[in-house]
Amino acid sequence: MTAIQPLRHLIIFLPGIMGSELRKDGKPVWALSGVPVWQYIAALRLALGGSLNALALHDDDWQKDDLGDGIVASNVLNDLHGVPAIVQSAGYSEILKAIPRAFIGVVQGDIAHPQAHQNFFPFPYDWRRDNRATARKLQQFIERQLPRWRESSGASDAQVILIGHSMGGLVARYYMEALGGWTHTIGLITIGTPHRGALNAVDALGNGVKKLGIDMTAVARSLTSLYQLLPIYECIQVDGDFTRPADTDRLPNIDRARARAAREEFHMAIRAAAFANRQQSGYQLRTIPWVGTRQDTPQSAFLAGAGVALSYGPPTGLDAALADGDGTVPRVSAIPSDFSDVEAATLPRFAAEQHGWLTNNAMTLTPLLATITQMTVPGAQALLAGPVPARAALSLRVEPLIARDEPLEATVTLRDTSAPAGVELTLQPVEPARRRTSQEAIVVPGVPATLRFEGLPPGLYHVQLRARGRIKGAPTPVNSMVEIADATADEMG
Repeated sequence: MTAIQPLRHLIIFLPGIMGSELRKDGKPVWALSGVPVWQYIAALRLALGGSLNALALHDDDWQKDDLGDGIVASNVLNDLHGVPAIVQSAGYSEILKAIPRAFIGVVQGDIAHPQAHQNFFPFPYDWRRDNRATARKLQQFIERQLPRWRESSGASDAQVILIGHSMGGLVARYYMEALGGWTHTIGLITIGTPHRGALNAVDALGNGVKKLGIDMTAVARSLTSLYQLLPIYECIQVDGDFTRPADTDRLPNIDRARARAAREEFHMAIRAAAFANRQQSGYQLRTIPWVGTRQDTPQSAFLAGAGVALSYGPPTGLDAALADGDGTVPRVSAIPSDFSDVEAATLPRFAAEQHGWLTNNAMTLTPLLATITQMTVPGAQALLAGPVPARAALSLRVEPLIARDEPLEATVTLRDTSAPAGVELTLQPVEPARRRTSQEAIVVPGVPATLRFEGLPPGLYHVQLRARGRIKGAPTPVNSMVEIADATADEMG
């Protein structure tokens, strides 16, 4: 991409949960990038003395910079990574490469060793912790680096552009609204951020994170950050009525006091500060949400035996036309709760893509960079609504982890069109020596179709669904990932 605009500002990119490498005593304890989770967890057990519990939190005072457990964040993960029930992501290599290419005068730095002339910083952080602790570290970094950049560049009026994927957007918004960072911020782009929470957190906390022998339940339930991803709207069905996770003690394995603290002390603090900031002289709404759509996305949950079951059905009050999302974050959640009806209708940008690929897909990355340009052009304070999804869209659903003796089944749906279309589903192994495989099918609009693969070699695969042929107005490709573990279901049970 050709450089299109000089950049006089400071750009900071924050990844989502589990999107930063963690190290202890200089050795990686979380570096799940481009490797199968089953293989990585097995190696991690050995590195941690046979237990994953070294990653668990025991004391998370958000006002402490250091927890004393020796674990620190080092780098942003670049490649495919995923943990069932929590996250699947393409990594951040594409967006981290695209920003320096798109703007003149961008020099990437390391937050651990920043230089005065550097103005683009990936911001790895300890994703286990209270997001308020991370926001405070972000504040401290900006207050040190921004004056240095202004002096070095001569841009005395330079400000900060924040980009946050998933939970990273929550960190950035807490900094901007609750910590007063709006005075230094020209804009915040949130990408698939669960401003109102996501049902995956209910699943991970309530049912645990245990699949095919991988058990991260104790770690997951210790994380303050995961509690801060719980939905803050009425989406849990209890005795026929919908309620918020923090308003019921019926949810198994979810500490109601921690859920309530996450809602009141984090989410509601952002909301209250946002409303208060609007009364301040010079304040302008600076948050632009990028919202993933047209993917099957859990919208609600209900009690089921000793656990919780997720549902694609909307809770009471949510129109079925809006009951989609990016496969992880519901559409309704990707827009901040303090937005007015007009703001919610005009400010968000939409893209038909899966959660972990919103930062990497060229169809979304190009207009995202254009949004940054719009923010930086003098006088361009009125940020117009971005592109809407194509008339037709593809939806892809695939189980992220299966045993080698299980078939891989992908559910494909064609939406918002009346004509059938040909599609191709491609599985590209991460290991370069292996050949990709694909299947083609004709799908009828609104009717889910299943594509089935058997006998695939173990490993990590990039999954892509695309329309066949060159058709005007064809839906854009949709991406996901799947791992086939090197063990049978019985061996891993």
